[in-house]
Amino acid sequence: MERGWFNLPFSVWAILCLFVAAVYAFFWPSDRVVDAGALRFLVVRWGHSLAWVLLALMCSLKAFGNPSMANWGNLAGLLALLVYVAFVVATFFWQ
Repeated sequence: MERGWFNLPFSVWAILCLFVAAVYAFFWPSDRVVDAGALRFLVVRWGHSLAWVLLALMCSLKAFGNPSMANWGNLAGLLALLVYVAFVVATFFWQ
């Protein structure tokens, strides 16, 4: 089992990421989308949770130490970054 930050196994990080995703599924900035369109509402409502789910996927793929799976994990991490940037833009800069 591969280890990540703070010498914790990636499987532990995946569980922590899923916990954050679950919490954010219930607590989200609903005051930011009072009169928003459908796309902005979707991104603000689910963007943060989706980013954390993608991070959990990244950690899960890196946990086994297989280089090809780790490459797919890198792609999942990049997608998480893009989703999170879209979430931040939709939450704070999109009117």
